[in-house]
Amino acid sequence: MIVNSACLTGIRAIEVRQRELSPGDDEILVKTHAAGICGQDKNLYNGIIPPAGGLHTEMRSAFGYPYFFGHEAGGTVVEVGSNVRRYRPGDRVIAFGWVETYSDYFVAGENDLEPAPEGLDMDLIALGEPIGCAVFSGLCSKVQLGDTVAVIGMGFAGQVIAQVAKKKGAHQVIGVDVVEGKLKLAKRLGLDQGINSAETDPLSAILDLTGGAGADVVVEVAGTGAAVQLCNDAVKHNGTLVFYSWITQDIKLNISRWHNNSLQIVNTGLVHHGVLQRQIWVPQALRPVLLGQIDVASLITHTYPLARIDEAMETANNDPDAVKVLLRP
Repeated sequence: MIVNSACLTGIRAIEVRQRELSPGDDEILVKTHAAGICGQDKNLYNGIIPPAGGLHTEMRSAFGYPYFFGHEAGGTVVEVGSNVRRYRPGDRVIAFGWVETYSDYFVAGENDLEPAPEGLDMDLIALGEPIGCAVFSGLCSKVQLGDTVAVIGMGFAGQVIAQVAKKKGAHQVIGVDVVEGKLKLAKRLGLDQGINSAETDPLSAILDLTGGAGADVVVEVAGTGAAVQLCNDAVKHNGTLVFYSWITQDIKLNISRWHNNSLQIVNTGLVHHGVLQRQIWVPQALRPVLLGQIDVASLITHTYPLARIDEAMETANNDPDAVKVLLRP
């Protein structure tokens, strides 16, 4: 079949092209309900390419123009290959792979998909991968009743993680970002303290709020070397430093505190733990969203039709208040 798909043709150059798409014997054809724009998609849009052009990462092939892309999406199965056993037409599914989801249809293998929970809104199914990853991070971040938690970066994942930390019993959740609008949104959703790091030294502010001790748990969700160093400095003795972001460029980091202060370092990248662990965790991670305990709908700040992918990418790239931009074919 002929489908419409977004294609990168250069740095900050994108267009919708028609192409032929059909599932092989081991593949599933999915009609896309919606697709989200991820921070890594913005990096590709800006010409920031992972080392080795994406090889040896979750990207399927080395990056090069023209490049069809997108990996956050959900939709309905319309056709399955002869060897497919787990899915059938009519199933609602979540994409969990780099399967070129900026398209009105996409093709995926069985291990690239997760079944959508019954009763979950289709827009949230479309964001099932980033929701599942962020909730998993919050659940596995070792937050305990009474803790002070600092979340560095209040984009989509940071907003979700902050909510999870509060629901887990954190006494105080502190959010750090350079955008005041994101901090205000987070406060509306339960954040206790917001620190605008464009106006205030965030380390001093976190230490002030914790009596000089630092936070029990610090979560890095900003994706920069400076953010990782802030986490390194802001966590308390015997505290937990949680990595979430995919940082693709080399950074310089003083890790002497890891030894001197007995820090626990936790990597909460769900998609990197393997397919079998993902299959166990995704239903658990989506359950609090399905039950209404975590507000994700408020984080969808912009929606565009696929035909306006260029405007959507510019919004995600340049609008400081954009949290999650959603594309609808």
